[in-house]
Amino acid sequence: MNNFHYDLAGCAFDFAPALIHVAFLSCSGDHFVSVPECLPFTGEWGENNSAYFMDEDIHPVPTGIHMIYLSIIEKRFYIVNSELPVEKLDSLLNNQDTNTGLPLYGKILVGMAPYGLSVLWLSGEKKQTLVDIFHGKIINVDPEQFIPDNPTASIDSICDFYINTNDAASAYLKVNGLPARDLFDRYMQQFCYRYLPMFQRWNEDDERWEKPKLDENDQPGDGVTLPEFDFIEEALWDGTHDKLHDGGLLNYHMAGKPKKLAIQWHIKKSQYTAYLWFEDEAIRSAFERFYGAHRDTKVDFIIRIDAEKKKYELALYRYGLKEPVVISEDAYQMIVFKNKFEHYRSENYDQPRGAWIW
Repeated sequence: MNNFHYDLAGCAFDFAPALIHVAFLSCSGDHFVSVPECLPFTGEWGENNSAYFMDEDIHPVPTGIHMIYLSIIEKRFYIVNSELPVEKLDSLLNNQDTNTGLPLYGKILVGMAPYGLSVLWLSGEKKQTLVDIFHGKIINVDPEQFIPDNPTASIDSICDFYINTNDAASAYLKVNGLPARDLFDRYMQQFCYRYLPMFQRWNEDDERWEKPKLDENDQPGDGVTLPEFDFIEEALWDGTHDKLHDGGLLNYHMAGKPKKLAIQWHIKKSQYTAYLWFEDEAIRSAFERFYGAHRDTKVDFIIRIDAEKKKYELALYRYGLKEPVVISEDAYQMIVFKNKFEHYRSENYDQPRGAWIW
């Protein structure tokens, strides 16, 4: 197998920060790469929220992950010792950006969550891929070993300090207490679906969607130009993202639930871009109710668009249903630009200015 250049970093949820006692990836021979420390890890799940070394060295494909970390809101340590899917990692690290010829991934990101959930991603500017999920076990760590420079400090006092200085953690615990044990596994749930943009006409009188009227040659009538799809980008609640514009998101694939979407299309010389933000609990509930226990069922994530009438609708559909199941507008916020000027925003839109730049 080849050697590769990759940096290593860590992350944790903003409301569930973590500290590492030891964290590294083992490679063949005696080679290993350490996760740089952060005090504490906290921020967006799946995004690098710690310093990381710009390592110019090349490394073998990692073969194992070894960590002991402190889940601050639980005040518990977890240990993770697991083999990594070497062939999968080797295949992914060999991927190149078809436009630049450069490696698609340049970073390995390690996520640490409560109840021992740990995640490994391969990360690049245009794509971040879920590699594997681990479940660590509780372990006791002597405070003198964890903070040798302050042997009188207790684990409880260390955790209390970081909770009190972390607004997201302290606010979450005050309102909710400790999160449900299955919450973080539900963040990482994978579902089989594809995005299906549909440019249709909204019939206001009958309140229903209609297909564009075409002649016998499947062409629109005189003076009518059909919209043309350009691309779709996604960021998901499982920490992954895809901005490749290679059409892969239009094919059935296993993926997490959408967190943010960007969709671009054009009508003649007018360019439209829609941005959507999904509320965590609402989209999770919509997916779980629709799929039930069969998360491998092939599903169409339909995006209906009538830009002229400023009507948009999201729905889920699987074979056998009479009609798609519409996703409540409360589950997402949306803004649309036409030639870079605002064209539409949902009634519940409250994103800060520039939130669409991601």
